[in-house]
Amino acid sequence: MRIDRRLGLVGSGALGFDLTDPFDCNVYLADAGGEHVLFDAGAGLGADAILAVCREDGVDPDRIRHLVLTHAHGDHGGGAAHLRDRLPGLVVHAAPRTAEIVAAGDEDAVSMPAARRAGIYPPDYVYRACAVDDVVPSGGTLRIGELTLIAVPTPGHSHDHHCWLLAAPSGPRCLVGGDAIFVGGRVALQHVYDCSVPDVIASIERLAELDFDALLPGHLAFSMHGAKRHVDAAMAVIARLGCPDSFI
Repeated sequence: MRIDRRLGLVGSGALGFDLTDPFDCNVYLADAGGEHVLFDAGAGLGADAILAVCREDGVDPDRIRHLVLTHAHGDHGGGAAHLRDRLPGLVVHAAPRTAEIVAAGDEDAVSMPAARRAGIYPPDYVYRACAVDDVVPSGGTLRIGELTLIAVPTPGHSHDHHCWLLAAPSGPRCLVGGDAIFVGGRVALQHVYDCSVPDVIASIERLAELDFDALLPGHLAFSMHGAKRHVDAAMAVIARLGCPDSFI
C-alpha cells in the first residue's frame, strides 16, 4: 500500500490495517534509490503476505536488501529469520541490545513465554533466532543508498527500543516510531519486566526535541503531515504530571 513516493505500508495486523497476518506490526518499505529497506519484520507468520504486498505495489522482492528493527518484540523482530529465508542476502540492522536478543532468539528477553500464556501469540509460536549483520550504536547514523537513518534511543515500551529518524533527498522527514509513540499521543504499556513509565515519558521528551513531518508507528494509523502534534499531545499530558494514555 503506497503512502508516499518513497514509502509503502507492506505489513499490518489486527492492531493496524489487517493487511497481512493478525500478529504483524506495521511494516514499512522505503525506497533508498535502486534498493529497498524494510522497517520491522512482523511476527514471521505473514512473511509471504508481506512480500506479496510488495509485489502488488510493483516492488520486486529481490530489490529488498535491508531490514531495520526498532526493537526485538515478537511482532517486530520475530519475523526477521522468516524474511531472511525468503530474501537471501538481506542485511539486518539493529541497535546493540536488540541485535543481541534477535541473534540469540532470546524468548525470555522479549517476555514470549508470558505472551503465549496470555494468548497474545499462538501457543505454538516460536521466536526464531536471526543473525544481525550491522549493529548500529545508540544515537548512531546509518546510511543506505539515498537514505540517512539515525537510531534514537527510546526505551520504555521495552528496554531495547529505538526509533529511527529517516531523511531522504525528497519527501517528508519521518520518524519510524515502533511502539514508542502513536497517533493521538498514545503509548503502549504492558505488564512485562522491562516496560517502564518513567522511561516512556523520558523517551517522549526526547522525541519532542526532534524535527520530523511524518510519524510511522508500529501499530494503528500513521500520520504523514504535521506529525509532531502527536508528540505534543503526549507532552501536554506529561506537563500535567500524567502519563499518556496506553492503547493496550
